[in-house]
Amino acid sequence: MRHTLHIFTAIAVMSTAAVLTASAQPGNRYLTLEQCRTIAIDSSAVLRSARLMEEKTAMDRKAVITNFLPKISGYGLYLWTSNTFDYDFTGGALPVYKNVYGNLVPDLMKDASGNIVYNNGIPVFNQYAVIPPMTLSIDLANTFTAGVSVTQPVFMGGKIVAGYRMADIGTRMAGLNSELKASEVIVSVDEAYWLYVKTCRLLETAESFCATVDSMYNFVSNAIEVGMATSTDLVKVEVQRNNAALSLAKARNGQRLAMMNLCHVLGLPLTTNIEVDQSGFDLDSTGIVPPESLLYETDSIENRPDYRLLEQQAELKRRNVDFVRSDFLPQLGVMASYGYSYGLKLQDETLLNQAGFTVMATLKVPIFAWGEGWFKVQSAKKEHEMACTELEQLSELMELEMTKCRYAVTEAALQAQMAKTSLESAETNLKVCRDQYETGMETLVNVLEAQTQWSKCSSEWINAVADYRLSLTKYLKSIGKL
Repeated sequence: MRHTLHIFTAIAVMSTAAVLTASAQPGNRYLTLEQCRTIAIDSSAVLRSARLMEEKTAMDRKAVITNFLPKISGYGLYLWTSNTFDYDFTGGALPVYKNVYGNLVPDLMKDASGNIVYNNGIPVFNQYAVIPPMTLSIDLANTFTAGVSVTQPVFMGGKIVAGYRMADIGTRMAGLNSELKASEVIVSVDEAYWLYVKTCRLLETAESFCATVDSMYNFVSNAIEVGMATSTDLVKVEVQRNNAALSLAKARNGQRLAMMNLCHVLGLPLTTNIEVDQSGFDLDSTGIVPPESLLYETDSIENRPDYRLLEQQAELKRRNVDFVRSDFLPQLGVMASYGYSYGLKLQDETLLNQAGFTVMATLKVPIFAWGEGWFKVQSAKKEHEMACTELEQLSELMELEMTKCRYAVTEAALQAQMAKTSLESAETNLKVCRDQYETGMETLVNVLEAQTQWSKCSSEWINAVADYRLSLTKYLKSIGKL
């Protein structure tokens, strides 16, 4: 009953795999690893956002450069009001001076003895010009001024220079962020790619194992007819045959899921049929080398984009200190303008009706602000120290990660070599057991065990090679060479 249940389960799983395969789009798409990386990089939304940020920071940097250049602007002012400004002048008397040899001298009144006459302490003139009382009227209606001005900062406490350097650092950080995102995309592609290759190889192994078990099943069936085997032997082979069918169904489902996962990473429809280049998976062309040759002691983390990002962040905080300090240093700027003014009537006579140049310089010197500038500068310095501390801490973690990935590569390479040796031994042992069983010199139990051992060794070798490929990708990322 248990064997029958296994058979039905295998049939159901294989039917599900067949439905998934039938729903896929017709035609297969053949891709290599480099092509998969290119497709993923081009379709990655995360990387696209990083590139847009890179373009944005480049525009910001160009905008900051304009602060070094003079700004030209036009201005205009128009005023109209129905009100007039009136001033009542009460009039008065103005003393009259006399001309003596071309010089105006006061025409003072003198008494008989020649002394100046005073009235309440004020000298009295001989003649006065009387000004009658009147009302002065000022009209501001239809008054306007227009012109062009040029403004040039001369010294802003170093703010413009610091801002430009910070914008330049921001541009470099955006580029490094794009590199980091690209390396992360490549790692995800490699994981999906080699997982799909692994499942394809496991499917081939499962198919080969099923074919071997079927061959053994036919051989035992024929042996029963001639009396060289018993029904018990056939039941043992049938049990292994059912297990092989179930393993084959699982391998097919795993291969289909791995294909869908690769399509998802590449940004392709999940129903796309993909075939990938598996040549790099064979042991003769994997490039697996002795572990000691992979110990790249000269490699460092300085090429990693995330490490350089931290360096640029620390430099950005250092430049921010100068930027904050500039607010509390003297600032000097100049402005020149040319304009025309018209209006402002006095007693219906226009007072403004002319054009001219104007030059102005402004100087701002902070004197006392209760230590605000000092506190803000010290705060910016602390941020710089925090960034340096973070760089130091994360650098140690990156060094640890690089060493761990290096050792993982050597271990995976050694494991792949050992798995290949075990597979070759299992293949030889299976062939010997089959030949001896056919001549009656070996038991069926040993043959079935040899078949199982061969399937296990083959799966272990495939997993080991896949682990080696992924560990090599992660190691290259840890040293910034991906």
